[in-house]
This record gives sequence, structure tokens and C-alpha cells, in this order.
Amino acid sequence: MKKKLVENITSLQLGKNDLSESEGDFKFNAIVAHADIVNDNGFILDGNVIEFEREIYPFLFNHSDTELLGEVRTDFDESQRAYISEITIYKSNSDLIKAIKNGVYNSVSIAYYFDEFTVNDNDELVIKHAIMREVSLVSVGADRDAKIVANELKEKHRANILAENKLREIKKAYE
Repeated sequence: MKKKLVENITSLQLGKNDLSESEGDFKFNAIVAHADIVNDNGFILDGNVIEFEREIYPFLFNHSDTELLGEVRTDFDESQRAYISEITIYKSNSDLIKAIKNGVYNSVSIAYYFDEFTVNDNDELVIKHAIMREVSLVSVGADRDAKIVANELKEKHRANILAENKLREIKKAYE
């Protein structure tokens, strides 16, 4: 089967405890994709389905291979049912760092190739397997539910995700 490239854009909201600077580089965490929820592309990641072929991936500007901003490490967080990226922007991109801190840019996008999928009863694509490509800084976010949450709000956010997952389980039991 031919692989299809997907770019899943998410909102980026920086909390004061989510930012750090190390040797001039700018670091923050972002939820880049939720599992088991229909994203704005009409796709559903069926759990932890993105395969990572290496530990570090490029952090790009608008998915352009010629505009490297830094690096990203992404893992699946089972408790949040989401992919979380630790993003480092290199200090040479000081204008972009300032723009992010000032809220000019507030969205990131994870790109992956998917090669296994099904279509559910609502005609939504359910991705069963994908291969990570990169994460990018973008100007407009598409996934309103995926965002950076300040450390003091993470527990509340985690509780909301768990409640949403439980509600889905209850709905499935009655369908």
C-alpha cells in the first residue's frame, strides 16, 4: 500500500512553567496529536500507532525541509492518550523564539506517513499504523484540543482526558 503524508496541526499555548532556555536554545513541550479523537483532518489515531525510526526528528518551519529551526523528541503518553513533543529551537532562530514568546506563532504540526487504516461507520479514517516524519512550527492550528498546558494545569487536563476516554467506553458499551 502507498503511504499517505498527513500534517496534523495543533494549537500551541505556552505556560510560564513550560519554557526553558539552555545554552541559548529555547525549549518547550507540546501535545502534537491526540489518539482516539477525530482531528480536524477527519482522521483518528487508533492509540499509539506512530512508529519512530529514530529518537530525534527535525523541527521545521511550515514543513519546509530547508528551514530547520531545531529538534524534537516525541513520545506517546498513555495517561493523556496523546503524543507529546519536547521541542528545542536553536538559539540562531532568535526572532522566531521572540515571536513564539509573544504569541505571534502558537501552533505546531506533526507530519507522519500512514500506511494502514480503516474507515469507521462515520466515514472517518482510523489510522492503524504511521511513520513519523517531522514536527513544524506553523501559523494556524487545526486541532483545538491539543496544546501546551502550564505545569499547574496538567493534572486537570489529564483528568479531563481520562474522563473523555471513560465516556467513550461507556458510549461504546451501549451502541
